[in-house]
Amino acid sequence: MKNLYKNYIYTILLAGSVFIFSILFSCTLNNDQKKDFLSIEVSEGDTLWGIAEQYEEANLTKKEFIGWIEEHNGVRAGSIKPGQVIVIPVKGEELVQNLASEQ
Repeated sequence: MKNLYKNYIYTILLAGSVFIFSILFSCTLNNDQKKDFLSIEVSEGDTLWGIAEQYEEANLTKKEFIGWIEEHNGVRAGSIKPGQVIVIPVKGEELVQNLASEQ
């Protein structure tokens, strides 16, 4: 058994390092992607359907919008709570442009 470790120690270390770096890279990539989207705080009486109507996205139907929120935030439609912060599929700069065009 010791002989096996001696022969393959570098391979084992390399495989372990690659595994750890891939996990770290994956987590960093996921957080960076979420920074591009708008984060909102759920208010009393909010529903995902109501949020989808309020922040209507041209590229998504309401059902797709809600599905995106559920998938990327790990929530279900009936389980959001006031004070909870969720990420929605609206680019931060798009919201500013839409609000400016409404005025």
